[in-house]
Amino acid sequence: MNKTQIYLIHGYTASKTSNWFPSFKKELQSANVEVTILDMPNSKAPQFYEWANYMEKSIPKYDENTIFIGHSLGCVTLLNYLNTNRLGAVKGLFLVSGFVEETPIPELSQFVQPKLDYDYINNLTQNRIALSAIDDDIVPYDYSKRMAKKLKATFILLDEGKHFIDRDNFIEFPLLVTEVKKLID
Repeated sequence: MNKTQIYLIHGYTASKTSNWFPSFKKELQSANVEVTILDMPNSKAPQFYEWANYMEKSIPKYDENTIFIGHSLGCVTLLNYLNTNRLGAVKGLFLVSGFVEETPIPELSQFVQPKLDYDYINNLTQNRIALSAIDDDIVPYDYSKRMAKKLKATFILLDEGKHFIDRDNFIEFPLLVTEVKKLID
């Protein structure tokens, strides 16, 4: 059996060392899983094509042992990557505080312009989970809920957690670790 590979794509203004990403990586690597957190370019002023090109260079291939995790802007970026590259099935998709439609942040509109083939994405894996929090003050949970519906994903709504970022003291994400480990064990 091949080793599970996880790719995590962060969002707007973040980096690979932000939020819960380092603790998540440490926890999963201790379970003998390869975890790569992409450090998306120019995250304070992201450009769709720059992010798309970076993902293509950083993830030249994936397979049924690959798990993808997106956070916020990283979700729609990831979905666009999968929609464009069409390299085959994956083990799982986890989308945290995601969206696939216009948000109140106009700088991000370019990321939701490409049309997604939801049927194609849905057929990549049976393991599609979207997570959000009722008190998310950046991407209201309704956006994540609508995204989950389009992806026919399991939707997990937490009572708290806001946008799952470090400025809200969210530096560990045990629920996500548990959900990911269910696919690995």
